[in-house]
Amino acid sequence: MGARFTALLLVGAASLMILASSMFGSSSSGAGRIVHVTERGVAAARQQQLAATAAVSRSRLTNLAEAAPGGGGAAAPPLATATASAASPERPAARGALDGSLEAALRVAVPGEAPGFVMASFANSALNDHLVNFVLCAVRARAPFVIGAVDQAAFTMLSARRDAPTYVTPMAKEGASLDGSNQHSSGSWKRFAGMRTGEVLRMVRLGYSVLHTDIDVVWLRSPEPYLMCSGEASRPGGEHGPGSRFECGPLLSADVAVSSDNMSPGRDTEGRASYSAGGTFNTGILFLRPTVKGRAFAEEWHANVVSPPPGSRYVSLTSDQQVFNHMMRKPRQWPGVDAPHGSAVMREAWDGGRVTLGSLPLALFLNGHGYFVQRADLRLKVSPFAVHATYSLDNHDGVAKRQRFREAALWAADPPPRPEARYLALNFSTPPLVQTKIDKYGRANAANIDVHSAALNAYVAELRDALALARATGRTLLLPPLTCWCDRYWNALQRCRMAEAPREMRLPFACPMDHLFDVHLWEEQEVPVRAASFLYHPQANATLRG
Repeated sequence: MGARFTALLLVGAASLMILASSMFGSSSSGAGRIVHVTERGVAAARQQQLAATAAVSRSRLTNLAEAAPGGGGAAAPPLATATASAASPERPAARGALDGSLEAALRVAVPGEAPGFVMASFANSALNDHLVNFVLCAVRARAPFVIGAVDQAAFTMLSARRDAPTYVTPMAKEGASLDGSNQHSSGSWKRFAGMRTGEVLRMVRLGYSVLHTDIDVVWLRSPEPYLMCSGEASRPGGEHGPGSRFECGPLLSADVAVSSDNMSPGRDTEGRASYSAGGTFNTGILFLRPTVKGRAFAEEWHANVVSPPPGSRYVSLTSDQQVFNHMMRKPRQWPGVDAPHGSAVMREAWDGGRVTLGSLPLALFLNGHGYFVQRADLRLKVSPFAVHATYSLDNHDGVAKRQRFREAALWAADPPPRPEARYLALNFSTPPLVQTKIDKYGRANAANIDVHSAALNAYVAELRDALALARATGRTLLLPPLTCWCDRYWNALQRCRMAEAPREMRLPFACPMDHLFDVHLWEEQEVPVRAASFLYHPQANATLRG
């Protein structure tokens, strides 16, 4: 019964080898917790390609585990038990201080007599897992925040915690419900947009400097020192001090500052507002100061969302973001706003200059393509404040975004791994047919649809076999990192890149799961898999070691 074995299995066309020892008749043995399945001859070059990402994953997961309730590597509690016992030691207890009002939530989020900086986000209970992940990450980042609960269930869940300043929004008080659509043209989305612009306006009127943030943003560091240009970071020699790459002083003149959907963090770092002006402004990360001009803009922005003047260009618009973009630009002109190269602010924004509009550096406030696909933070050697899960694929919903965060080690809302769980790890090398095609074109020209499609077909075949083996052995499959030779997009590609993507974007790249698969179908079928980053989670390591 104590014999150990190493077995070679042939499954379909793939040669699979069980590399880890397993104890017969003992599922509790630490040595039997994880089994590695690999092709013959794992490619060393590909392992090097993923090494930097793996190192970041280990660091991110360690930080998130410490932020989770209990700290010290503990993962976040299941949502069903995310109660007041799930407190973070880094933030004063909020339970008992919350009465459902915005004012009470702000007092907890920003202690002290004077209003200050605060982040504000809004969501309903359909996104409970994203709400918990947002809270855990923001707490770890030590960023002050409030969450407007869009239904009573979200308020009940969040207020039971001790780390989530929350309040009941007008939609929740009215018992209004969202239809679940993430389409900006849906009726419930329009109502939601009107509500949240009104709530942001309320906070600005109270004197707060408000950073509106979507719930699908993970905060890695507090942006307060940069946006408020305060503390050590703003001083000479500091990260954002005079002469630094991302100097905070010039942004102080901005009444409003916004992120963008542009594709090149490198060009943005050089051109700043002049580059940002040529793309779509994304109000999922939007900063408003309580200046006279900032308050005036917030007033009119909200009015144009909920009750646009008859015959105005805002009547046909379907979201607060569309209204924002149209307000900031001259009618029937593109981009309709501009800035000198390298400037932090734009000229003549909102009716010829009624407000000073700043650009939030794309490298510091990364969108989904810049982080998950380009890994621009590694290329530019920057430590971003935030990652916004834009440019996700599949249904572009919470499921796809959650998987993106899991793969990048930015998800803290999963329950801890079960001690008795067993796993099967599949380590990809370059499939032989793919290597043949790479040799045919040469490494410099291998980023093409022929190589990419061959790689996708090989991955599907190998994952099919690995899933069958995992099911037969009663194990959960750890999905390997995938390599894509072409990007994926809902529009045309040029030489396997998005037309707007920077030329410095490296091909091939370690790509998210939704570049190859419909993530929601895997979830609907309850396929027992874990993201590759699971191996780097401190508690997972402890579990596997026994």
